[in-house]
Amino acid sequence: MVAQVLDREVSVLVIDRGPGVPLEQRERMFEPFQRLGDTSSGGLGLGLAVARGLAEAMGGTLVAEDTPGGGLTMVLSVPRDLPESLPESED
Repeated sequence: MVAQVLDREVSVLVIDRGPGVPLEQRERMFEPFQRLGDTSSGGLGLGLAVARGLAEAMGGTLVAEDTPGGGLTMVLSVPRDLPESLPESED
């Protein structure tokens, strides 16, 4: 895992060196109940859909990119400042 703090955003990269995901299936894996052929008994295929929804609710993004040398890197980027449309916490 790698974190980057830039002028306007913070990015967290989760780097995997497994088989990766074909380009044509990457957007589909963010849809609810998608497991892309995973036959294990655990999970419903909601994790990435929920994670992307939370990222977008904070004004950010969650995308899948190729890992150099093979694999997949998930990149979560969120703005350093909250968008004006988000309600402020009452803490």
